[in-house]
Amino acid sequence: MNSLPPTPITSLTPELVERLRGQALDVLSYLVKTNSATTYFKESNVLPRFRAVLNLTDGGSQIDAPDYSAEELFEIYHNNVGLSVYEDYLPVISRFFEPTCNKSSVENLMAPGLPVFIAHSSGTSGGAAKYFPKYRHPDHMSRAMAETVRLANPQSKNGTGKNCIMFSLAYRQVVTPLNEDGEIAKHIPVCLLTSGLGRIENNMPVERDAFAATLKIPNYSSPIAVSFITNYKSFLFMHALFALVEPKLETINSVFTTSCRDLCRTVDDHWENLIRCIETGVIPDLDGIEGVKDNLQRFLQPNPDRAEELRRIGKATDTPGWFKQIWPQLRAILANASGPFATVIPEIRHYIGPEVSVQTLAIGSSEAFLAVAYDPRDLNLYKVVGSDDVIEFLPVDDPEESKYLAQSWNVESGKKYEVVLTARDGFWRYRLGDVVEIAGFDPRDGQPLIRYIERRNMHIRLANEVTTETQLRQVVDATSDLFGRVSEFCVSPDYRQAVARYAFVVELQGKAGANISVVPDALHDQLQKHNENYLKDSRIGKIGVPCVRVVRPGTFGDFREWKVKTKGAASGQVKVPVVIWGEADRAWLEERVMYDI
Repeated sequence: MNSLPPTPITSLTPELVERLRGQALDVLSYLVKTNSATTYFKESNVLPRFRAVLNLTDGGSQIDAPDYSAEELFEIYHNNVGLSVYEDYLPVISRFFEPTCNKSSVENLMAPGLPVFIAHSSGTSGGAAKYFPKYRHPDHMSRAMAETVRLANPQSKNGTGKNCIMFSLAYRQVVTPLNEDGEIAKHIPVCLLTSGLGRIENNMPVERDAFAATLKIPNYSSPIAVSFITNYKSFLFMHALFALVEPKLETINSVFTTSCRDLCRTVDDHWENLIRCIETGVIPDLDGIEGVKDNLQRFLQPNPDRAEELRRIGKATDTPGWFKQIWPQLRAILANASGPFATVIPEIRHYIGPEVSVQTLAIGSSEAFLAVAYDPRDLNLYKVVGSDDVIEFLPVDDPEESKYLAQSWNVESGKKYEVVLTARDGFWRYRLGDVVEIAGFDPRDGQPLIRYIERRNMHIRLANEVTTETQLRQVVDATSDLFGRVSEFCVSPDYRQAVARYAFVVELQGKAGANISVVPDALHDQLQKHNENYLKDSRIGKIGVPCVRVVRPGTFGDFREWKVKTKGAASGQVKVPVVIWGEADRAWLEERVMYDI
């Protein structure tokens, strides 16, 4: 992770074009030949032209390898498969969740066999959770997943270091398809992608959860039992406790920087209580740990020497790099730090100091792994991984039709695209909704380098304007000196006055800026500069000057905890969307506003 990559190139050589094209065609050939036997392929309303050209109408069998060359398959695919969205798959995926799930109705549904687990989206980005069956694949079709898992659990520099890996093993439910004899054919957990991958990596099927909860992975700071805690605050407290026990902690992996920031504040807020637990070896009675408390207690022995060492260090929260005093070997924070997760980096850096790096690992989603980090010095530069899925690019300025899709070998540097996936788990030209910008190419193999921009559908609109997630982040960045230091923010519509306006809900790191009273006007000016339609609508009185609603410290962490409790989100991967529309969410935040500006 410490070796630096070569400087990106801005255009591809003919040799690299041919290499990228060959790889994409090989992956597509595998996917078509493997998944053409599935229920979705045979029944989907998205694929009739594709089936017809491949002579697979009327429930025909899957194509055989000799039937078409990779070049022929690509041409047929390119010309006959349209774009798809989640609703196209929902009627088929819903079969897993019928009152009685029969193996015969769900086997070979999206890909061959039964899924290992069913990934669900976090459900915290403004909509209902989505479900994505995940299947086992050959090693050559799992390289991106394997690489990301490897990076998430780095090897110790000296062989004795520990990693604080904040992943959850909790699940929403277990799907149990029944065979012809009415017996359970398989236990399929419905969980986060990271939870499912953690189970696969550590060989933890749900049937063995009771046994797994008694174990501890050698280089993890926390016992596995912590990963079964569903209460977010208790999940953070127990990770903080077992991390503090380990003076040789080297990395903290929290999926998102916001969860890492919440962990930092947990250490800060509960310092004395945590030290007392280490000194006495007693696990406190926390909400949601009843089922695993005995297992947790087995791994916490009285350690008065470590407790005394921590007391000597003291609660040095005003000193940058406090965590380096606690953990002298701490070297990296591993978390997604791009896009909306960038705002908390200054607060994290205050805790860890300049010697500890913040490193992003990958752009991943419940649907697929898209890219892995390219340069550890750049938190928003990723390399597309083309070995597991077919990744295509829809120009954001072109009509939203499949004929305008670009391939990895003909995308243009500096241009923005929406990512489209044909995935090994049975999705065909699926619109991921993430917008990226091409930042060049890796000179070694030609793979595109990308920067994450935003969710395509994440915006706020009150009149004729559409203000995107990126524009909202830009206007907050441009006014940050007036705010003081913004820790986290979100935006919602405010209808309390005759003219609708944007409400910026902001949590500050430290004290408010001396000139915070002028922030609403400054935000208004910046919105007008970044959005021509906002300028027009505000000038004719359709949109008012924004309001700023400063919430009390810790609100966004509490919001994540509330989401876990009420929305079925999981502790290891809960986030706050940039734009909030739900009335319940807005009302919850309203109760925690300290003052309006």
